[in-house]
Amino acid sequence: MSVTPQSEITLQVPAKINPQIRVGPLQQDGYHDITLAYQAISIYDTLKIRHNPNGPTIQVNGMDSDRVPSTEQNLVVKAAKILAAGAKIEPLLHFKLFKCIPSEAGLGGGSADAAAALVGCNILWNLKRSDEDLMQLGAHLGEDVPFFIKGMMAIGLGHKQPLIQLQTSNYTWNWVLGVPHRGLSTKAVFNKYDEILAQSNISDEKHRMRRKDCIDTYWGTTDPEGLALKLVNDLELPSAQLLPDIGIALQAGKRAGALRSLMCGSGSTCAFLARDEMHANALMSELKKCDVFREVQVATGPVEGVKVIH
Repeated sequence: MSVTPQSEITLQVPAKINPQIRVGPLQQDGYHDITLAYQAISIYDTLKIRHNPNGPTIQVNGMDSDRVPSTEQNLVVKAAKILAAGAKIEPLLHFKLFKCIPSEAGLGGGSADAAAALVGCNILWNLKRSDEDLMQLGAHLGEDVPFFIKGMMAIGLGHKQPLIQLQTSNYTWNWVLGVPHRGLSTKAVFNKYDEILAQSNISDEKHRMRRKDCIDTYWGTTDPEGLALKLVNDLELPSAQLLPDIGIALQAGKRAGALRSLMCGSGSTCAFLARDEMHANALMSELKKCDVFREVQVATGPVEGVKVIH
């Protein structure tokens, strides 16, 4: 995209859920063989970027801002640095991040913010890098980062593997999200998963079949109700063992009448699929009575990825 250099830009970036996550064994490169479906949903962080001769600096406000680093360890700053390094420029910027995506919740907030930084800096510096270039850079920051450049729906095939962008129809997925009071460490969840996998009898062939099923499912062009039984997360069991509140939350959704209850990512947010907007609002009202959640809200998907709003 050809643009005139700007001094300031504001971007909006959505959260994500994974309607299906299939995890295989740990590989020699230190990463798991993982296949997952992505959907961008209508909960948004906002990132404002402006030039700052003393940069890079970052200010974080909004939901869970106390859990998000306001230092160079933030993925936003790391994203700016990796893009600047390739262009041989100094990242003299100030970032103002306003969070609405809960942190440590399996909704991809940190990765989303990094994607927004890549897109925003690309425009501010007039680098004219393509979306595909930005996605490749994003893969060095985190497995989920490339997805947020375009959003909507996609299939992920594991560490640094290209995404498969999915065609989408006019179907709207209506979700209720319940965020437990505690979050989970992704590393701890995968360690627990490895313990469980070592004691199971899941064959390589069975894993390949699960992987193929995830890839072959028409996630973007099938009525969500018809896909309810496809909603599976292999990380749900280890996460629930580490944090029993997840099991309590999923059961609460089932009792409240959700079409399907599913843990998001590596936890701890739980997503509840509703038939339509009215059903989602009724589910939200019911789940707000459950003290296992610190936050309950509705969201829809799929939505676009990073968007310039000013």
